[in-house]
Amino acid sequence: MTKASVLFGLVLLLAACAETDPYKRLPPAPTPAMETTAIAVSFNTRWPEQFKCVQTVTLDFRVATRTLMGYLIVQQPGRFRLQGMSEQGLKLFDIAYTDGQVVKIFAAEEFDQKILDNIARDISRVFLFGVDASEEAATSLGRAGLVIKSNEVRPQSDGTRTMIAGRYADLDLKLVGDPPHVDFYDYQQADRSLYRVDQYEWKDFDGFFAPSKIVLRERGVQSQGPPYKLTIDISELVTRDNPWPERVFEAPKEDE
Repeated sequence: MTKASVLFGLVLLLAACAETDPYKRLPPAPTPAMETTAIAVSFNTRWPEQFKCVQTVTLDFRVATRTLMGYLIVQQPGRFRLQGMSEQGLKLFDIAYTDGQVVKIFAAEEFDQKILDNIARDISRVFLFGVDASEEAATSLGRAGLVIKSNEVRPQSDGTRTMIAGRYADLDLKLVGDPPHVDFYDYQQADRSLYRVDQYEWKDFDGFFAPSKIVLRERGVQSQGPPYKLTIDISELVTRDNPWPERVFEAPKEDE
């Protein structure tokens, strides 16, 4: 074995270790036989249609770490309301998001529009992003997502791995178990990862089985900055039978 091959193997090992999180995944298990439509349904229903949750969000950015509390309301497809608080209970921001549009309801001075847009983008990646298996030219989901052009399905003993080719990007996705649950997904362009989401520590929330810890790794391409890791720790999640009122996602009127 040459020195070059040893060095290359060490680089791969270190890279793999750098991506390891100290959380528990779902046990490896095969899924039922799945075609494109079933895969899309499993992915798009990984979160309830409407819910609220309390979460601790930790951002690891270079050598700095910042933690805040998040109070999130989600309405599928494509809408959420998020309030951010400091660990001491100080209100930092309050934003509403509808189909890619961010409405600033409140923001402390340090949270400018670019920061709010980045926060909204990451929440959308985790909770709203979907795939469209229909034949229409535009997504019928009304959410951030990609239209499937082709789909390579690879059933394995530990789950189903699929590479979804979209118009402008691809999605490397792994489903585990019966019924299938999303283990991770990696959003890519030109064979380059833009971000990856791993889902850990699954539990029953109000009758809905979901991950309580989610780790998003931004590679620094779409954010146009250094890479970072975002860890979401959900402590409470409550589902809702009916859609949230429209006023939840609207900025208060000036006379209110």
